[in-house]
Amino acid sequence: MNTSHLLDSYAHMIADRWGIDPGKPECRATSGKIPMGGSIFPKVGATHLMIGDAAGSVNPFNGEGIDYAYETARIAAGVLHDALTSGDASALQQYPALLDAEYGQYFKVARLFARVIGRPALMRELSRVGIHSRTLMEWVLRIMANLLRPDEKGPAEIAYAMAARIVRLAPNA
Repeated sequence: MNTSHLLDSYAHMIADRWGIDPGKPECRATSGKIPMGGSIFPKVGATHLMIGDAAGSVNPFNGEGIDYAYETARIAAGVLHDALTSGDASALQQYPALLDAEYGQYFKVARLFARVIGRPALMRELSRVGIHSRTLMEWVLRIMANLLRPDEKGPAEIAYAMAARIVRLAPNA
């Protein structure tokens, strides 16, 4: 997905409603684009491991990445430790599987969510309903911030579990 084209498309979509001229932006987009959802491959080479933003380890729900940077660094450190203590660099090859075990399903659910909210009519309806329900928004926040409680099966955890089942059925989600 080309985010520059996405931004341009979005500007055209909202032009009338917001009273803007998408052909005359106030300024040129200057920020960098950070890959999300583990979208960078390969994450491991003969002499390196990708961590944090470099590995695309950014939450697709909310763009948050600091904790993923720390967590992927911790996982990478463990893999590096194994490779160094065993004297076998092939131990580095376990890194992608460890990342997938930690984040794979959550990132797939987030990508599915992004597809859903990328449909303006659906997003409009979800926003209309959600904005009036504090409880629903609290559940959504817990899912989007990856603050699900493994020891509790509340509505947010149940909703996430249902979405996770859907992505298991759609392997390319």
